[in-house]
Amino acid sequence: MSREALAIGTDVKPPVLFKGEYEQWKDRFLDFIDRHDLGDEIRKSLKDGIMTPPTKVLTVAGENGQEEETEYKLPIGEYSEDHMKRHKGDKLARSFILQGIPNEIYVKIDSYNATGKQMWDQLEKMMIGSKVGNQLKVSTCLNNYEEFKAKAGESLEATYDRFVTLLNELSKNKISKSHVELNVKFLSNLQPEWKRFTRQMRQLKDLHDIPLHEVYEILRQNEEEVEEIKAEMKKADKAVTDPVALVVKKSKKKKVIDSDSEEADCEEKSETDDCEKLMETMLMLTKAFQKKFYKKPNSNSQ
Repeated sequence: MSREALAIGTDVKPPVLFKGEYEQWKDRFLDFIDRHDLGDEIRKSLKDGIMTPPTKVLTVAGENGQEEETEYKLPIGEYSEDHMKRHKGDKLARSFILQGIPNEIYVKIDSYNATGKQMWDQLEKMMIGSKVGNQLKVSTCLNNYEEFKAKAGESLEATYDRFVTLLNELSKNKISKSHVELNVKFLSNLQPEWKRFTRQMRQLKDLHDIPLHEVYEILRQNEEEVEEIKAEMKKADKAVTDPVALVVKKSKKKKVIDSDSEEADCEEKSETDDCEKLMETMLMLTKAFQKKFYKKPNSNSQ
């Protein structure tokens, strides 16, 4: 029998508990019990523990000759019909738990002479953990919900399945979200090729009342068109990232840069020539001025 079949169970065999699947197992186990003829008695045993043995009061003669009342436990053979049902429920509660846990879990709980309730409580404590551990689990679950996004190349179905699985985890931790919040979260985090269809969904549908699975079914009708959009987007990306196109683009850019550099060099060279000519002219004017107006000072006039 496959692992999945063991986890689900049958009408006569309880589901098997696997690590990390306690919440699913608990729901299936209780459902299995409820379908049993003694389901109510088994549930009572898991909740309250085994039945207190019924007693009977007898009147016997005492040492002083007076009658005395004494209480003793009834043997199973003298149980009433209701007591017998409850007694069988106690036995089945323990038996079903033993059948529903694999050896790797069985060796970690104290099952020797333990009642069904004691084993049930041990399993829950071991699988769920402490209060601090539960708070951390809830925090992680909420964080995963807040950061949820469709993965690149992921199909709509795969995205929806991941989102629903996350919502199941929220539900197990008693965290509820409204229809509109879930719908907006899902539509807002799909891949870009779905943008046009999610916009139409927001405009044409009342997201406050429509359930998430209906939103998903409506979007599925556009999958063929979305595939065409994805193909066009890939072509556009390929054209941009094509090696030959990049080489041509770089070559053109280099030519532009080279052209700009040449122009800058020419401008710089022209400016240098102009400066040299100006310096020569200033030098000539200085020499002419000195020759005409400069006189050597004498002792009387300096």
